[in-house]
Amino acid sequence: MSVTTVLSQAAVRLGRSGWSLGRDGFTGLVVAAGVVAAAVLWVVLRSPVALLAGPLASVVTWRSVLTAADRRHARRVADAMPGVALMLGSAVAAGLSLRQAIVRSARDTPDPLGTQLRMVSAELDLGGRVDDALGRLAERMPDPDLALLVTAILVQRRTGGDLARALRDMSARLEDRRRLAREVRGATAQARATAWMVACLPLLGAALAEAASPGLLARSLGSGLGVGILVVSVGLQGTGIIIIRRIAAVPA
Repeated sequence: MSVTTVLSQAAVRLGRSGWSLGRDGFTGLVVAAGVVAAAVLWVVLRSPVALLAGPLASVVTWRSVLTAADRRHARRVADAMPGVALMLGSAVAAGLSLRQAIVRSARDTPDPLGTQLRMVSAELDLGGRVDDALGRLAERMPDPDLALLVTAILVQRRTGGDLARALRDMSARLEDRRRLAREVRGATAQARATAWMVACLPLLGAALAEAASPGLLARSLGSGLGVGILVVSVGLQGTGIIIIRRIAAVPA
């Protein structure tokens, strides 16, 4: 995968969460953040390590931003899913066809899922088949709840049955899962806060040490031993953060 493709995908991921930067804008921000971080670290450390640590810090920071954007996007989709299933089920129960139900739900569903449903509605207006349009929707948005909803609709259309009841039952189950996920996220909030503290405390300690004794960090990292200790420390910190976050991880 080329660098251009990676940057384009990153820009798309940010765009889904409301950051309409484009590939060039995202690239500029990453480069600017790396230059600023390298300059600040050079002033503090007076060591060539800053020239590597600055860009690395920028990449790690933006990776965290992208991960948070993906998580926010997935949560918004999950929050909208029970309402979409209920709207579709109610519309079908009222006598509308599935095609008409999708068009009506597309108007009332908030973004980002609403945008995707409006694309499905546009395909149907152009004469597309419902099965094909829903299949492409599931491909564009690889969300497990959405895939379950599309699969249930397609199976009901092919085998028969009470589609309206199936959609309403699915809405109730999705709402229960959503409520449980919120409760679990609340219960694990302390663990997530601990992960942030683990990440920030060493930086705060280094800043306080530098303020108390200017030049301390530069002298400490002026030797190979100091650089080695820094590398090992960063590796241990990263491992600790990953472990804590996996313990507290909650499916979207």
